[in-house]
Amino acid sequence: MSDAKSVQAASGVPRLRTDLEYVPVTHRGRRGLLIRDPLELSPGPILVQGLGLTLLSLIDGRRSLSDLQVALVRLGNGVFVPAEEVAGLVSELEEAGILESPRIEEKRRRLIEDYSGLKVRPACLAGRAYPGDRRELEEHIDGILESGEDVPRREPPSMARALVAPHIDLDSGRRAYARAYGALRGLPAPRRVLLLGTGHALGSEFFSLTEKDFESPLGRVSTDRERVRSLRDAAGPAAARDDFGHRAEHSLEFQLLFLQRLFGSEFLLTPLLCGSFQDELPRRRRAAEIPAVGNVLNVLSGFLEQDGPGTLVVAGVDLSHIGPKFGHELPSAALEAETRRHDRILIDSLRRVDPEAFWEEVRSSGDRHNVCGFSTLACLLEVLSAAGLRGNLLDYNLRPEPATRSAVSFASLAFYPAESIESPAAEGGRGT
Repeated sequence: MSDAKSVQAASGVPRLRTDLEYVPVTHRGRRGLLIRDPLELSPGPILVQGLGLTLLSLIDGRRSLSDLQVALVRLGNGVFVPAEEVAGLVSELEEAGILESPRIEEKRRRLIEDYSGLKVRPACLAGRAYPGDRRELEEHIDGILESGEDVPRREPPSMARALVAPHIDLDSGRRAYARAYGALRGLPAPRRVLLLGTGHALGSEFFSLTEKDFESPLGRVSTDRERVRSLRDAAGPAAARDDFGHRAEHSLEFQLLFLQRLFGSEFLLTPLLCGSFQDELPRRRRAAEIPAVGNVLNVLSGFLEQDGPGTLVVAGVDLSHIGPKFGHELPSAALEAETRRHDRILIDSLRRVDPEAFWEEVRSSGDRHNVCGFSTLACLLEVLSAAGLRGNLLDYNLRPEPATRSAVSFASLAFYPAESIESPAAEGGRGT
């Protein structure tokens, strides 16, 4: 064994990176994981199967090569795995950029520095998740919006003040996007948009803020830097030190396309990504009870009180994520009925703007259904409650992904002054 491997055998093998995407797959009849790197620090997707798959489950940053060898023997019912084979597998994972290493850390540092120096957040998914050409994108968005025009629904007479829309890919969420943004068609352009989204790439931080303007093939939208600074001051250390979490985040980018197509690019944007609140679930009853979060919510509520109908609030979120792709042993089909019941409770809490009921449903289930929009919606409910708004369900869907035997649910809701939707006739909503 080389000197480097001898040192590694005695010391801890580097931990797995936490910023990767893991997708369960079946390849040539064998179970495996397809590992993708959203930051593109590694060469490309890597498929891990067999012994490598078992090894991944053991690499935690604390075990040495010797520890891993012993653990593999135990898991293999005493089948001996040579130290050289274990070392070779670990080296392959390191070379593929799957493990933390000085090389990966340096690449990440340079990427963050380069992004931090930009004045504008470029469209990350243009030409990939949607057309990069302006005219083609306009036609694509128009096609989605027009697909919801034949849906009969009774809307409250007042102007929608807030919106919940999905952040699933545009084609999968076509109907939900159409019904969500259909509630805004024909309305005057807002002066400001408070855009909330799920910070999929955030670590332990509650929030990520950016002063960058946002650019898409439809134009450039200016960010309200003064308001962003107010939020950062309120958040303190609860906000990420940099704005790197926005770089590849789709939850805001998808919403911006519809907003620009409906209203142009003259409104001021306040973009806010919400990180995980899961550690706070057992000891809180609502988001406002988290001290740093409560400070931010007070500032957001102040914005709405000051602006009135001049500010539109939009949350780009999905709901439940079920099946093997998201850590369940059972396929999504076996969890569907349970998930729909769970989602109905969440949606009813959203419609009634009941922050505590929403929190309690996720808490009591132990977030078994992986509601990725939980923190964003928990914050939204606090702001809407302070503004005296109530919701109208427009759409609900549970979208299967047959290849991974998994599924994602999402909904569309519009929110209005409570007196506008007090009657049962105004409480619309459809879904499957």
